[in-house]
Amino acid sequence: MPNAHGRADIRDMLVVHEAFRRAYDKMPDLVLGVTPGDTKRALVVADHIQMIEEFLHLHHKGEDVLLWPKITARAPQGLAPALALMEEHHTEIDGLIVESSASLARWRSDANASDRDQLAAVLRTLGKKLTEHLAVEEAEILPIVDQYLTATEWHELGDHAIKSLPKNKLPIIFGMLASLADPAVVTLMLSTAPLVPRIIMPIVGPRAFAAHARKVYGTAGF
Repeated sequence: MPNAHGRADIRDMLVVHEAFRRAYDKMPDLVLGVTPGDTKRALVVADHIQMIEEFLHLHHKGEDVLLWPKITARAPQGLAPALALMEEHHTEIDGLIVESSASLARWRSDANASDRDQLAAVLRTLGKKLTEHLAVEEAEILPIVDQYLTATEWHELGDHAIKSLPKNKLPIIFGMLASLADPAVVTLMLSTAPLVPRIIMPIVGPRAFAAHARKVYGTAGF
């Protein structure tokens, strides 16, 4: 087991999970609410879905590379079935993301009713599988993570997704997470960031997400 001054604090991950649940819960109705042929509105919704989709993909890729291997190597064998289930879920979700991405690309171009309905159906299936996955992870894996990962290793996991996102999306993503987090968790999320982002992100992030949410949802938040 690694030696370190601090252990993993999973509160930031719980906020990320809640953001995914809320975003995917709303996606099918967002898509179905677009009038066939309204390519302007379809583009707004499609860009939102693509942003969340990219964030989810990076989040799971980080777990595949930086979380599951460490826990597998350090935890008792009794945890192996739960870890195997996590990896199985990731494979299923990755397949659904590929399917939804293809549907999204077709719908984005002309906003026709057939592609709209197909996309909404795929997103509903993806949201259901994701909700199932997150529930198992929160029940069986996250409560014991601090036994096997240091705080430094845990922050590497969060930084992996953030550093890989397009820079112009970072304030929106941070603002989305901050809208669901207690102040202490916001501080935790920024604890490994450079000084300037630590200062400005709590200001620009909520503004960026509020503007984004008004375009997508018609309100300043979820």
